[in-house]
Amino acid sequence: MPKKFQGENSKAAVAKARKAEAAAQEKLKKDKAEEEAFWDDDDKQIKKKLARKEDRDKKRQAELERKAQNRALAEDEVAEIVPKLPPQKVTAYQLQKNREKQEAEKESIETHLDVPLVENLNRDTDEIVSASGIDAALSALSVPDDSTDRHPERRMAAAFKAFESVRLPQIKKENPNLRLSQLKQMLRKEWQKSPENPLNKRQLE
Repeated sequence: MPKKFQGENSKAAVAKARKAEAAAQEKLKKDKAEEEAFWDDDDKQIKKKLARKEDRDKKRQAELERKAQNRALAEDEVAEIVPKLPPQKVTAYQLQKNREKQEAEKESIETHLDVPLVENLNRDTDEIVSASGIDAALSALSVPDDSTDRHPERRMAAAFKAFESVRLPQIKKENPNLRLSQLKQMLRKEWQKSPENPLNKRQLE
């Protein structure tokens, strides 16, 4: 009959020790979690405040990063536009040359004072009639028989006004029941045939 094994199996002992250590670690973790849960603040208002504070901090950080990025881009653009040239020393001779060049440019620029005045052809002083009163206006507008009137169209408006101021009151007296538009229509018809019309004078000549 074989002998009974006396003593401890080393492999079983190692496995047992490992299991005991794992159980101890698990218990330690569980106890720690329970303790943290016990001391954790369950107030919802405080949690909301903390969440808002975190959001504000995140937004501020994002804003600062965006500003820094924009500043860096602006500096890069300026660096591209303005080439970084080494500062050159300007001699007195070069300064004198630059001054002379600027003075020459100033003298060469033509201003409105250098251009001679040109007569304004839009206004013809011969055609201006100044008269006070109807008789004076008619006499100023009347053309002598010996000279031919070459441009009756220019004096048409003034002649018509003079004709209207004389003839309209007479037509009103003759036709008191008519409206002003009808009176003016009659006046126009008369004006077409009137000898005071400059166009009719021209046709007669």
